[in-house]
Amino acid sequence: MKTLILTCHTGDGHDSAARAIAREYEERGWEYVIADPIGIPTRRGSRFVCGFYNGMIRRTPRAFGIIYNGGHVFSKVHMSSPVYAMIRTNLRRLERFVREGNFDSVICTHVFGMEAMRGLRKHKGIRIPCFGVFTDYTTHPYTRTGMNAYFVPHRALEKNALAGGLKKEALVYTGIPVDKKFTEDISMEEARERLDMPAHKKIVMVMTGGVGCQTMADLAEKLAHAMDPADTELYVLCGRNQKLADKIRKACPDLPVHTVPFTKEVHYYMKASDVMLSKAGGLSTTEAAVARVPLVHLKTIPGCESRNAEFFSNMGLARAASSEKQAVSQVLSLLGDPDARASIRAAQQREINGHAARDIADFVGRSLSAQ
Repeated sequence: MKTLILTCHTGDGHDSAARAIAREYEERGWEYVIADPIGIPTRRGSRFVCGFYNGMIRRTPRAFGIIYNGGHVFSKVHMSSPVYAMIRTNLRRLERFVREGNFDSVICTHVFGMEAMRGLRKHKGIRIPCFGVFTDYTTHPYTRTGMNAYFVPHRALEKNALAGGLKKEALVYTGIPVDKKFTEDISMEEARERLDMPAHKKIVMVMTGGVGCQTMADLAEKLAHAMDPADTELYVLCGRNQKLADKIRKACPDLPVHTVPFTKEVHYYMKASDVMLSKAGGLSTTEAAVARVPLVHLKTIPGCESRNAEFFSNMGLARAASSEKQAVSQVLSLLGDPDARASIRAAQQREINGHAARDIADFVGRSLSAQ
């Protein structure tokens, strides 16, 4: 069995989901290839699209929200996305890549991959079983791409998916795939020892996303000044945004604030934290829930992330804040309320599946065996 996993490098979430599935495949001895459909055969198109997206997320998230919500309008009247038009110009190369790869199935962790496979099936006669992975707690524009099945984060999203034009029989409720390390049984004490954190202080972690959302700098500064420096320390994960880290350090020179560059030990930081404050990215949010860390969401990016925050708040999985002032208040409230933190952890354990990658691989394997 050989599977093509199509992702897109817009942020880190889609790549993280692809890697989680790939790791499950590796453990089973199954073959896979990870690729970006916009980057086949060259990476110029991918660099342009992803650079534009990541720059917008960092500096003008509201503009992204306008584009995202506009996409829903065009999707409802069955207008093709601009990305689909770009992918269609590359169908011959995509077709050659897929046929020469001798793939038995395709899993798409981004709608661009779903669009690419829709084009190949419609115009090039490709008949490989294709599966789409939702990486947010909502239906994206243009998700109606004719996949054999869609892996959905939660049963409570069925109505949303059906409203997006998907068929009920195509919905498979697996959760969002995250790396197994977030499910590891690591105590807070062990995590803090590994990261050389103080054992007896309260720890607040701020997650800014893989690209380092610039709008989180002011929030981190306000939170740092509101905390008790004798009792609490703040760790800000700045991703690949060095300017963000520099800005935070300059704003908090005498406070217990630590900026952390892009790291592969995010799961340890989550396990070590009493409370986590984050923008509501689908993958980072799921990772936090799987790691069982009390969570506060700030709706930094309108569109998919505001819907993620709304879902988590309604399910008792996190608290949502509509302003920086409210976010700081929510963090301080949770720090002083161990029962509230325990309630969030219990809801996360009850509602969020930490083994979605395993369940996705099981479903794909069964589907191919049944053919």
